[in-house]
Amino acid sequence: MEHDYTLYPIIPFIYNELDLFARLEFEFALEEDSRLLESYYELMSGYNFLPKVTFSPSKSTLDKVLAYSTSAV
Repeated sequence: MEHDYTLYPIIPFIYNELDLFARLEFEFALEEDSRLLESYYELMSGYNFLPKVTFSPSKSTLDKVLAYSTSAV
């Protein structure tokens, strides 16, 4: 079965959000399609320049949420 891949699956592939079957199928497509591989490399280089951010609330925010949750009951 032949697929016409667009840029859409590249993003979930980069973020490891594809299931195993879709990932294997996409890896095969990367080997077969040089334009898709080029697009992947372009997006991957942009991804590597993005800051690696983790989001976590401050302790005071957590304390306020916990205090509200106990007072609302």
